[in-house]
Amino acid sequence: MHISSLSIRNFRNFYNSKFIFKKGINTIIGENGSGKTNLFFALRVLIDDKLPRYIRFYESDFNRSLGKWAGHWMILAVTFEELDASEEAQVLAVQSSGDMEGNKNTGSYSVYFRPKYQFRKELYDYSQTAGKTVEGLQLYLDKLTVDDYETSYLCRGTGDFSDDEIYKKYVGDFEAVKFPNPDNKEELIFGTFLPREISVHNEVSCTFIKALRDVESDLRSYSTNPLINLLRGKEKTVEISKQTDIIKSIDKLNDQISSLKEVKEVKDGIDKSIKEAVGTTYGPNIDVKSELPNDMEKLLQSLKLWVGDPDEEGYMGKIWELSLGGANMIYLSLKLLEYEKIRTDRIANFLLIEEPEAHIHTHIQKTLFDNVQTNKTQVIISTHSTHISSVSRISSVNILSRGKKQTLVYQPANNLDDEYITRAERYLDAIRSNLLFAKGVVLVEGDAEQILIPQMFKKVFGISLDEIGVSLVNIGSTGFKNVARLFHNDRIKKNCAILTDLDASIVDLPANENEDSTYQKHCRASQVSGAERKEKLDKFCKNNDFLNPFYSDYTFEVDFLMNGNSHEFVESLDEIFKQQAAIDSSKKKLQDKSVSVAGVEVLRLADKKGKGWLALVVADNLVYNTYIPDYILRAVAFASAHLNNATKAKTAKYRLRKIGRSKFDEYFETAKKTSFKGKDDQEVIDEYVASFPNDQFTKFLWYL
Repeated sequence: MHISSLSIRNFRNFYNSKFIFKKGINTIIGENGSGKTNLFFALRVLIDDKLPRYIRFYESDFNRSLGKWAGHWMILAVTFEELDASEEAQVLAVQSSGDMEGNKNTGSYSVYFRPKYQFRKELYDYSQTAGKTVEGLQLYLDKLTVDDYETSYLCRGTGDFSDDEIYKKYVGDFEAVKFPNPDNKEELIFGTFLPREISVHNEVSCTFIKALRDVESDLRSYSTNPLINLLRGKEKTVEISKQTDIIKSIDKLNDQISSLKEVKEVKDGIDKSIKEAVGTTYGPNIDVKSELPNDMEKLLQSLKLWVGDPDEEGYMGKIWELSLGGANMIYLSLKLLEYEKIRTDRIANFLLIEEPEAHIHTHIQKTLFDNVQTNKTQVIISTHSTHISSVSRISSVNILSRGKKQTLVYQPANNLDDEYITRAERYLDAIRSNLLFAKGVVLVEGDAEQILIPQMFKKVFGISLDEIGVSLVNIGSTGFKNVARLFHNDRIKKNCAILTDLDASIVDLPANENEDSTYQKHCRASQVSGAERKEKLDKFCKNNDFLNPFYSDYTFEVDFLMNGNSHEFVESLDEIFKQQAAIDSSKKKLQDKSVSVAGVEVLRLADKKGKGWLALVVADNLVYNTYIPDYILRAVAFASAHLNNATKAKTAKYRLRKIGRSKFDEYFETAKKTSFKGKDDQEVIDEYVASFPNDQFTKFLWYL
């Protein structure tokens, strides 16, 4: 049995969220504050016997996007798949309308935090009155407190309360003032109470390992040490003759220890002290004896785990000598082994691990979660580690993204064919998987773009792409489609811009292609390929609001140069040439206004040293008024739709300072007269746009 989905309604970060899980290892990816801990708490309320049987919820537990929470329900609902035939598992099996047998392989379990019956009845009665109004409804809701709520645990329900229509029908439509009659049990939707003798918390095993958990104390404890559980019962398989020999040896050893002269001296001293204090009439007789356990079960339970560093061969020490990371790694391994080998009496095993990267080294993260095999245990890991996410199957990944007063949940593999899932998983290494964490994504196809675009954005606008939550990812030769298809209304609902080249010829081409020179043939072929690429990419992105392609006319280097950025290349020439004559010749060509001269020269430089190397050199010579090509500006703006006013205002102030220090800037005089002192963020933005209508940042704001 494993969890296939978790639905959360109106609980903390989650207004209306549904998680999809697979057998084996599942990964929850999310930025700080996106609700990973709250997700685990919701799961634990349903399956972890370490929490109180009936959780008390508070006003603050309702999702803030509700505004007024009174009358709304908090609903946590989990769906199980592959139920076995045991009675404990089958009590969870859902029942379908018209089918008393129901689905024996699928089960459900839900927690409802809802107003008590009498208040639900009042809401229903009011909704049946002719003169009902939203204002009149509010009078009933204003009376409600959390003390008027009850917590109900039900199983076998089929209602998906992440569906707004289901929620309105069976909980209530607050805008239309429509509420259901609580006398209608609707057991097919809500479920039924569990039999008294069965508790889900007692029938499944659940271990929650929080990010900063002290696993050393767990490994010392009799009740939580997985090593003891692994050893439990093993005494029954030890041969009787061996048990007898061991017990005789223990008894002999106890006698030897007890009869030591040093032990007897301590015993006599204690006995004498007591007798002198209270007398021989009331003083107890004292002895000191060795009590090494001579019971096989207790002997095995006394075994301790000793560990050694792989770089310090021959030395073994106690578990507490390890770092927290080492202890966590051992604890995780023992717990998985325990669940896989020992816990046969439970109908399911669940291991919830919060941010293992808090203590586990990056290489171990990848190895541990890439190699671990689970047959009887479902593992759910929360992380913001790209190393763990890079080895996670995207079919078992849920992505959390912070929205306005709520967390949004995405499944990147939803409605994707297995072939495309496999391609994407092969591509998402630890570097590229950061796109799963971003608020917006820009895909590029070369090293030069990967190096220069983030640097020019930082230099021109005073903020980094990382700061605004935009990941720029170099696709290389993989092809945009393998990754871009993750961004879709069915999957990751975040903007993804695609940057590529049209590769238009930088030299004039004869009307008759048979008259092409070798260089012209090359240019013509690139131009044809660029046009075909645009046609295919436009078709691929059509009707997808989360994808948008942006094209350079020529190539990145040529377009960057021809947008008035010859200074950046000219300043880099002394890194490329040693002779002054070569520098002067190249400088003249780079400053030429014709693309057939300047474009040819910049591509020659790129071929001479490599595009990546040239980009690194040029990056050192970027300035605040380096001109970002329009197609790049539009692409980054598309990926930055989430940008807030605080960031915009910060950039406006940065630009104002830079312009005000440059006498040669066309806006120098305007900048000296402009002040943002005492203005709020929106006022700063408005004044900047009005004062600098042709500035790059003003254009960027318009594109947003």
